[in-house]
Amino acid sequence: MQIVAIGKPLFEGRDELPEAIEYNYQAGDHTLLLSMKNLHPSEIKAVREEPAEFGLYCEDGIIFLLYRFGEILPWSDSAFSWWNVAEEDRRIPEQRKHPAERILLKIILIEATTGVVKAIRVTTFSPEFTERLHRAIRGQATGREFSREEFTARSLKIHEKYSPAELAAKAFWITKGGD
Repeated sequence: MQIVAIGKPLFEGRDELPEAIEYNYQAGDHTLLLSMKNLHPSEIKAVREEPAEFGLYCEDGIIFLLYRFGEILPWSDSAFSWWNVAEEDRRIPEQRKHPAERILLKIILIEATTGVVKAIRVTTFSPEFTERLHRAIRGQATGREFSREEFTARSLKIHEKYSPAELAAKAFWITKGGD
């Protein structure tokens, strides 16, 4: 079991990570991993403490989780595909059993140049956002399988059309972290 702690490397023995943003739903857990270079203290503080907003946009079979933290980190996004998750970690999200059920999202901010965790935050999505995101994942899981290459091509095509702020403006649903 991997222990994630502030001030420690995300992966032992790796002192550098690529810059990347990755939302993932695997083994029933929702995680947003932010690996960024040359983090400013205000960016770290924003991820830790500032109001967080999240959006959901879907196009051409791709799910986009949109996010921003305060005024410091503007809208950005991470594309997701059920088919990119290792088969043994795939769990089709169940229908909500209680109307107040919420997704618990783990957010991990890493300084990419060192691989060290700079912030960890746990927040929830509103029940409505939870249902819409789970519905989108169920739709992918029961739809036509597509390869990682096709996922990349589709995602890039959408990113060529829209900036993250434009995707947020087109979002099917927006929620505040903790709703």
